[in-house]
Amino acid sequence: MIQHMFAKLPLLRRPIYHKQKLIIYMLLLSTIPVLVFGLFITNILTTTIQDQASLYNKMLVQNAQDRMHDQLKKIDELLLQYTYSSQSDYMGILTQYAGKELSATDIDTFRQIKNILVNIRSGMEHVIEVDFYSFHSKKILTSDNQFLSEEQFRDPAALDKARQLSIQGVWIDTRTSLPANTRINQNVLTLIRPVAADSSAKKTITGAIIAYLDADTLGNKLASKSSYKTHEVFVVNESGQVVFHNDRSSIGTRINQDNLDQITQAVTLEPVKMSVNGVLSIANVLPARNQNWYYVSSISEAELYQNVNHVKLLVISAAGALVVVAALIALHAATSLYRPVRNLTRSIEAIRQTDMDATDNPKPHNEIEQVNRAIHEMLKHNEQLEKNLEAYKDKMEAHTLHQYLLGNLQEPDARTDLRFKPNECYIAVMLLEFDPWKLYAKYPQNDQFLLYFAIENMALEVMNAYGSIHALMLQPGRFVILIAREKVLEAELLRQASNKLLQVIQQYLKLTATLSVSYSLQGLSGLPEAYKQAEQAARYRFVLQEEQTIFINELDPSMSMQFEDIAESTYKILDKLKLSHVEEAEAEFVQLMEGLKDGSMFSVESIHGFFSQLIGSIYRCMQVHHSVALTAEQHRVLLSSLSKQQTLGEVEHFFIASVFGGIRESLAERSLPAQAEQIRQLVDYIHEHYDQDISLQHCADWLGMNTFQVSRLFKKHTGQNFVDYVIHFRIEQAKRMLIDTDMRIQDIADKLRYNSVQNFIRTFKKTAGMTPGQYRKLHNKDEN
Repeated sequence: MIQHMFAKLPLLRRPIYHKQKLIIYMLLLSTIPVLVFGLFITNILTTTIQDQASLYNKMLVQNAQDRMHDQLKKIDELLLQYTYSSQSDYMGILTQYAGKELSATDIDTFRQIKNILVNIRSGMEHVIEVDFYSFHSKKILTSDNQFLSEEQFRDPAALDKARQLSIQGVWIDTRTSLPANTRINQNVLTLIRPVAADSSAKKTITGAIIAYLDADTLGNKLASKSSYKTHEVFVVNESGQVVFHNDRSSIGTRINQDNLDQITQAVTLEPVKMSVNGVLSIANVLPARNQNWYYVSSISEAELYQNVNHVKLLVISAAGALVVVAALIALHAATSLYRPVRNLTRSIEAIRQTDMDATDNPKPHNEIEQVNRAIHEMLKHNEQLEKNLEAYKDKMEAHTLHQYLLGNLQEPDARTDLRFKPNECYIAVMLLEFDPWKLYAKYPQNDQFLLYFAIENMALEVMNAYGSIHALMLQPGRFVILIAREKVLEAELLRQASNKLLQVIQQYLKLTATLSVSYSLQGLSGLPEAYKQAEQAARYRFVLQEEQTIFINELDPSMSMQFEDIAESTYKILDKLKLSHVEEAEAEFVQLMEGLKDGSMFSVESIHGFFSQLIGSIYRCMQVHHSVALTAEQHRVLLSSLSKQQTLGEVEHFFIASVFGGIRESLAERSLPAQAEQIRQLVDYIHEHYDQDISLQHCADWLGMNTFQVSRLFKKHTGQNFVDYVIHFRIEQAKRMLIDTDMRIQDIADKLRYNSVQNFIRTFKKTAGMTPGQYRKLHNKDEN
């Protein structure tokens, strides 16, 4: 069968038709999924085995800690039984002897103390010697029945610790030998417990029990039965000294600083890579419960993950075999598929031959590719034409409707482009308007068309039951919605539909708006007049609360004259601000307020909406013509303050002080380049005094400003908050010290005014993506 398939290869390799691509595609389609699946399975299996190996190492270090903790706890509790005392209800066993004068002639006391020491020693495992130290006599009685002076005892470190005892016992980490001490010449761990009249009061301590433990035999307790030859379990203290080790020859040695940094900074029980005895190993670290020790279990990486490599090789081999099988199947499929493809290309070739002879075009050498390209180009071209045509129709209809509403087109010209049915004689016109300032604060100009589509969808969803819906954005913040139907829509239903639309807009867009409603009873021919009526009704929106519907037949005609006066005054104020004539604009506003106070039929509550819109118009004008803009928070504060003004006089004072006063300050800031120089001086000050206490208040006092001014100007000129800038600059200095100096991380943290090294490490890692120790190690490797 294989010979039969390979015999067909010449047919597939015909250079004139390039059909060899078929076999390449078939091979890729058949082999790549098999290969990907094999790699996926390999990754899952290797990850599972690695996790199991790491879990095993965690279990070893936990078991080591549990066994050692139990041993040391038993020893400590036994000593506590003999040293505990309470003046109120219990006299400790050794307390009665601690205050006596010990003498070699007092045989009974000697015998009693010796019996106690022998009992203590016999109740303990791994104990080399137990000694009783009397502060009063300055003598020591050992469990070997030796009566020694402090000089003869020859362990000044233990005696110093004993004299400095608090009510708790202390440990002296493993020592490899005691200088000039002939009694103890092996690795020992020392436990000292106070003897006092009252174990809760330090001042009553009169003696101590000193127990020397065999560190070698204790170290043997660390090791568990393990199938790994390179497994090591050891305990180190904060200085890097090995306190216990399953290999007694390593007890008392010191690990290198890099390993110590990794151990002290390691996450509990998380695997850490380190070099142990020159071998790259995987270690798990567990801090001791009661001592400043770290339990470490390490296994060489090669041994720990050797099963991973075996499984990976096995799975990859199986995947390779499957790939070969898939390739052979693909080869057979390609040869079978080629026959109908070849028949099709011959038919196409005969049809296209006439066209090529007539045009003298060169003969294509890949018919399928040419036909496929032609079909796809035609389909793509048709699809694009349909999209363009639909988009053109939508734009044309929107443009025609806009011009028709404004009265720029006659009905016969508009009807051809508008999709209104001839029998739709009733058209309701809803003019939807938002407060432009609030709109721009929430939706920037780039998002206005997205807002239009959202409102169009909401109108279709809410009002589709009332008739055919047409929506159009006249300008940002202003939309017209038309409801066309055969019969007149009752006023109550129209009001219900309007209020429902306002509620949906408030719920989903978090915007408030007003609806001005009119209608045409003549269908399309009366639509321009209905739009003008709705536009006229919209002028009344600022005397009503937002989220209301204004009907043209409910308006008071007597208000129109005063509306015109207010609009004219508004235009005058904006014209003055365009020219930076703030005083003249303020004077126009005062004149407007005088007119409102004298003859206005509006209360301050009813025209709060007008003042809100006036603030928006003023700051839009300042933004366009003078690049003076408010933040969303500043805008919110202004509107909140405006809402608290209860009289027209209070509103006038608010505008003069907060609005026009703020504009003056903004224009003044733009004309004072000295502020940029002050910020530059402040940046230089930070660079020179980064290792001192730097606060925003201190820098504000140094510049003669308040903290708000400094914070705002610093962000404006540097693009960063004051605190963030100081933190980042200090971290950059820390990086330089880590690379260029041998300073300890603790010293660098102190220099940069961090209250703790942990806080410094956390901030450094958040900024640089790694700890200081990792950063120094990485750059030291790069230099080497």
